[in-house]
Amino acid sequence: MPHCIEEASSGRSRCRGCGGKIAKGAQRFGERVDNPFGDGEATYWFHLTCAALMRPEPMLSTLEGAEGCVPSSDALLALAKAGIEYRRLPRLMRVERASSGRARCRSCRELIEKETWRFAVAMFEDGRMNPIGFLHVGCSQNYFDTADVLPRVDLLQPDLSGAERADVANALATQAPPQAVHTAEAAGPSVAKAVEAPASLAKKRSKA
Repeated sequence: MPHCIEEASSGRSRCRGCGGKIAKGAQRFGERVDNPFGDGEATYWFHLTCAALMRPEPMLSTLEGAEGCVPSSDALLALAKAGIEYRRLPRLMRVERASSGRARCRSCRELIEKETWRFAVAMFEDGRMNPIGFLHVGCSQNYFDTADVLPRVDLLQPDLSGAERADVANALATQAPPQAVHTAEAAGPSVAKAVEAPASLAKKRSKA
């Protein structure tokens, strides 16, 4: 069966994107997949906005087949198309202050200083968004291929205060220079390590 958009028949289902409940009567997106636990199919439910943000390809195909029948369809289409154009954008989950200085940025591989703003990123696997790490806010261009991510943050975290949003906007305005590691990441860990090796070697030589 094709994916669907319908009204939630109860308030029991949870969004596979944000994890929040989908209110009874609210429009929801159902992504239909082969049942991983047996025969038949399974349906993963999402808030419409979460589906556009995190599952752009199935959401786009469904919206195009239901044009004019879905509230805010133009805005949802734009979100889904952006997620397809910039293939890592659907990984963005939230912005937060780093709770420690131990996590490394997935783009530049440097430590993310405690209390600085960082993006948490995740990938959709096994029917849910699974965390894969963190990212300097200033590495957005390198990792996502775009620094225009604040509108997505607004949708993901509408409870951010004005001061917090301004801090994130300032961090986004100061983008890191291009990183070779970003290009190598798609080729696998071994290539990324090879790119990092000269910098590590340089540090050792400077200590010597």
